[in-house]
Amino acid sequence: MQHSSAERDFSGYNAAQAERSVRPLAIAAVDAAGRAGEVSRRTAIDLGCGRGIEARFLAESGYEVHVFDVDPSVAPALGMLAAELPVHPEIIDLAEIEDLPGADLVLACAALPFLRRDAFDGLWSAAVAALRPGGILAVDLFGVHDDWATTEGTYLTRAEVERLLAGFEVIELAEEQHDGRSFSGPKHWHTFRILARRP
Repeated sequence: MQHSSAERDFSGYNAAQAERSVRPLAIAAVDAAGRAGEVSRRTAIDLGCGRGIEARFLAESGYEVHVFDVDPSVAPALGMLAAELPVHPEIIDLAEIEDLPGADLVLACAALPFLRRDAFDGLWSAAVAALRPGGILAVDLFGVHDDWATTEGTYLTRAEVERLLAGFEVIELAEEQHDGRSFSGPKHWHTFRILARRP
């Protein structure tokens, strides 16, 4: 049975994100891909897009953006964004995605770890299959020493992360552990920041 990320309530978290800046991972992904040209608009996918802060940045950087999120509370914000820019929102449990449109950039900022491993593996395969040659994969993953590793989700060792990236040109694989805060309070973080190019 696949985990439904719909069981988690992200509405409070997403509401609190309205004024934050674009995540550095998205900026690094666009820099790695190079700016899209005027003639042919490239395509990006944003998995777990929330209110669309990164989606707006991607669209303003020249991408047509397909965005996916489980939280129905973000639908109005995404609808407004879609009326202004080439952004195509879909409210869906990420665990239910079986295939994705072809893309030059796939972004997932701390969304994939909330999927149970069977659903994670399926979505990872779909994301890799969607990436065109030369496409950029930019994702945050959680490690086995993260405080949340006792909860349902996908928490990986470095060796497992490296196996996921087999066949990719790894631009950055940054593993970090630190004590900090999450939306719900103090937390020990164990994260992997990944930037990779499909050959």
